[in-house]
Amino acid sequence: MSGERRDGGPAAGAVPGDRGSDASARHVMDPVERTVSRILIAGIALSVALMAIGIVLGALGGGGLPSGVVPLADMPSLLLDLDAGAYVSLGLIVLIATPFVRVAGSLVAFALQGDRRYVAVTAVVLTVMCVSVLLGKA
Repeated sequence: MSGERRDGGPAAGAVPGDRGSDASARHVMDPVERTVSRILIAGIALSVALMAIGIVLGALGGGGLPSGVVPLADMPSLLLDLDAGAYVSLGLIVLIATPFVRVAGSLVAFALQGDRRYVAVTAVVLTVMCVSVLLGKA
């Protein structure tokens, strides 16, 4: 047993919690996990940044925090006008869209790996997500 003396105490120079040179104790992310991780981090970071911009614009403009959601059709012009509600609304849209992009990214990654089984499962999941949004009531 590495890291222990015969009497059960730690060996000289042993690090507490060290299990020796067990390579399986370290997890190495595969390409799909890396893709998913990057998508989730980018989506959340972008969403938080957009909502923070909206909050700052609302505070600086004296109008306070935005209280309503901006319609999608009005969003481009309101973003150019630096409307606080438009930035908060876009941040919420990005936050809601992030899981969809994550599943689509997984689908692409599995396809690039040639893993047909996971491509099929992920395609079904993405289809169910899209259908549920289309059938949902706003």
